[in-house]
Parts: sequence; C-alpha cells; structure tokens
Amino acid sequence: MSRENIAYGGQAVIGGVLIQSPKGWSLAVRDQNNQIHSYFEQRTPLTQRDGIWKLPFLRGIAALVDSLFVGYKGISLSDTLYYGEEEEETLFSKIITSILLVVILGIFIVGPRLIIDLLELSQIYKGFAEGVLRGVIVVIYIYLVGRTKDAQELFEYHGAEHMTIASFETEESLDLKNVKKYPKEHIRCGTAFIFLIVFVSLLTLPFIPTLNIFFTLITRLLHVFVVAMIAYEILKFNFKNSDSIIAKIFSTPGIWTQKITTKNPSNEQIEVAIMSMANCIKHSEDTDQFDELLSTSKEVLNG
Repeated sequence: MSRENIAYGGQAVIGGVLIQSPKGWSLAVRDQNNQIHSYFEQRTPLTQRDGIWKLPFLRGIAALVDSLFVGYKGISLSDTLYYGEEEEETLFSKIITSILLVVILGIFIVGPRLIIDLLELSQIYKGFAEGVLRGVIVVIYIYLVGRTKDAQELFEYHGAEHMTIASFETEESLDLKNVKKYPKEHIRCGTAFIFLIVFVSLLTLPFIPTLNIFFTLITRLLHVFVVAMIAYEILKFNFKNSDSIIAKIFSTPGIWTQKITTKNPSNEQIEVAIMSMANCIKHSEDTDQFDELLSTSKEVLNG
C-alpha cells in the first residue's frame, strides 16, 4: 500500500498499461517506434463521491460503470497512441458497430437460457445449468482469444501490471529488479470478478423464470446489475480479509483463471507498467519522486 494508504488497480491496454487510483487514472503506451507515451486524467470514481453510490450494493453498480467507462477511454486512447492518428470513424460505422455489439451481448445474455429451455428440467436445474453454460462460454472465449498474437501481448502487459502493483504495495519500489521478483497473478485482479459473477449467477438464476425472448432479455439484463452488486460486496470482503479462509476460497479460482489471462512479460513491458504506475503515483500523491523516470516518456496533454 502507498504511504497515503491509496489502493491502486489497473488493466492492460493496447501496447501498455492503465493504472487507476481514487484520484484519477494514468496510461503508459509504447508505440511501434519504441517511444513511451504517458497520460494522466484526474477523475474521482463514483464510489468515492458523495451520494447514494457509496451505499452497500449500489456501489457495486457504480464500480461496474466506472470500470467500463475508464476502460473504454483507456483502450481508445491506447489504440491511438500505439497505431498513431488514423482517419476518424464515421457516424455510420459507429452505429453499425454499436448495433453489432448489442446483438452479440443479447445473444450471450439470452442464448444460454433459450438453449437450456429445450431440455426437460425443473426451473431450479435450468437456472443452474444456464449459469454453468455461461461460465463455460466465458472460459472458452477467454482461452480461444488468448491464442491470438494480440491477446498474448495484452496478457503479458496484464502480468506486468500485477507485478508492478505488487512490488510497490510490498516495498514501495518501482525498480525493475524488484518488480521481476513478484508473480504475474494478483489477488485483487478483476479476473476474480468474472468467477464471482459465475458463482453468484449459479445461486440466483434458478429463481428467474423464462417467459419469452423479450422478457428473458429484460430479466437477464437486470440480473447483471444484481450480480454485480453482490459480487462487489464479496470482493470488498476479500480485500479487507485476504488472510481469512473464506477470502481464500473465493480468490483461489480467480488466481487459477489468471493462469490464462496473464503471461510472463518482457523487461520492456514491465518498464511500461512502471511508467504508468509512477505517473499515477505522482498525480495521486503529489510527489516528485519519479520525475526523472517520467522525463523519459512523452507526455500526452490532451487525451
């Protein structure tokens, strides 16, 4: 943990790493010309703002929205920094992409239940089978995507992110030699959230009946928010009680899943993760400790 007791988290992006704190998020990307770009955007997460989003369970929805919002912005910016400025996407192209995304999500959300409904099972067993099928689809999807070259690089940056955060939390060090000592898996990884969603779904889906395609879609969309609310509370318990038996039971499958979603990074990839971490610490803790390191990157002033 940092000297100001700030918890840092992050994710891999295209050609780099995004690090987030309660003060904002930073990005470091190594472009195809080997130049490292750094960026920081001040932002207070919804869960840290005054209002209803701090309340138990509702903060789970806020955390999900925060994750999707910052993640999308980070990936979009990293794409631009890695590949360089490209022709702006047309409105028509954006609409088609959005429609395809909605259709794919709709199929994933409704599809498993419609398939399970073909079987002669009771309501409870149908719900359980739907949860299992969704979990299998997610794992297979992650595995197959992970076989591609681009995903391999993304998973390597994912490992670099974990190692860098672990090094700073344990020793407050961003030295390459120290960072390399830490495992590529991290107990606070969002991958654990995937397992919790599957687990909570197994417990709740048996109580949600199938009516027709439209109402099945509506109930499953609402179910996503309910699952996020419950899973987030479990995650918070795990983080605060990481040494407890219950936390280890819930976190172990997440660590196993990270065997797929993280790969051993190169020194160059770890350097990018260190740059992103240093930039986030600088702006979050108002320190000049890493100014010399950050001077070697090209600062992006307008994302």
